[in-house]
Amino acid sequence: MVTVTANEVRVLARSRAVDPVLALVDDEIVVIPAAELAGNGRVLCTQQTLVRELGAEVSDIEAELFAGRLTNLLND
Repeated sequence: MVTVTANEVRVLARSRAVDPVLALVDDEIVVIPAAELAGNGRVLCTQQTLVRELGAEVSDIEAELFAGRLTNLLND
């Protein structure tokens, strides 16, 4: 089972990369530019989606809840 953490959600929210995404690559959760995502990677969330759903500033509780939601979707 892979778990998305609140810290990973915060890293995505604060990333200054071009078009950053939270992705699963080789069973590891990473924040990388979408252009760098290889064929073996899976996008879990884009920064654009995160900002649309939670706003530009993500609180600790929002990050925890969002991480839990992504973890559930990932492991269903």
